[in-house]
Amino acid sequence: MRVYALLFLAASSIVGQLGCGPSPGGGPSPGGGGSCPDPGDPGVRYVSHDPVECTLIDFACSPPEEYFGGECGCGCIGPGPQACPDPSDPGVRYVSHDPVECTLIDFACSPPEEYFGGECGCGCIDPGPQACPDPSDPGVRYVSDDIEQCHLIDFICAEGQTLFYNDCGCGCISPEPVVCPEPGTTNVVYVSHDPEECMLLDVACSPPERLFTNACGCGCIGPELPVGHAR
Repeated sequence: MRVYALLFLAASSIVGQLGCGPSPGGGPSPGGGGSCPDPGDPGVRYVSHDPVECTLIDFACSPPEEYFGGECGCGCIGPGPQACPDPSDPGVRYVSHDPVECTLIDFACSPPEEYFGGECGCGCIDPGPQACPDPSDPGVRYVSDDIEQCHLIDFICAEGQTLFYNDCGCGCISPEPVVCPEPGTTNVVYVSHDPEECMLLDVACSPPERLFTNACGCGCIGPELPVGHAR
């Protein structure tokens, strides 16, 4: 009888070392279920309440949100209530007010804008007010003064120019006052003297010529030619 008692104690010791006893505190073990995130909590955003559908949806949570998923569904949990960006603020641009639609939209914010997303929707925030470039400045070239149209236009600025994109519109700024290439010079070839027409033209210059585009028009400038050289 004493032998059986010793064997029982030894077996109990081994089972305890293997961790087969109840979890500390008597609570459920991890993965054993739990309460569903409260959909009424402003920090909780459900993408779907269907666990099967969740396995088919490809979505990402915007930091600092964290992903959650399980029998309740799936979505994102924020660190706490967040105030919605004010749509009347000129620095705030909403792409959509629908969080679900935001997971399906592929868009990018133009620097220095920053992305925002959450239960309020998604869009871009300008870090601060910006003065509108002066359209009468010869170094400023507006592609459009309509910000909505700017979202649809794909354009690039010439080398040395800086792109601007804000509530005033979009376009390019030259780093210094523009000096128009002299059209009578042998190494200057104007494609057009109309800046508006230049935006519609696809101009390519043959090396070593370089492209110019500004308030004067657009065209190509070649290297200085030796005296007496015929072009």
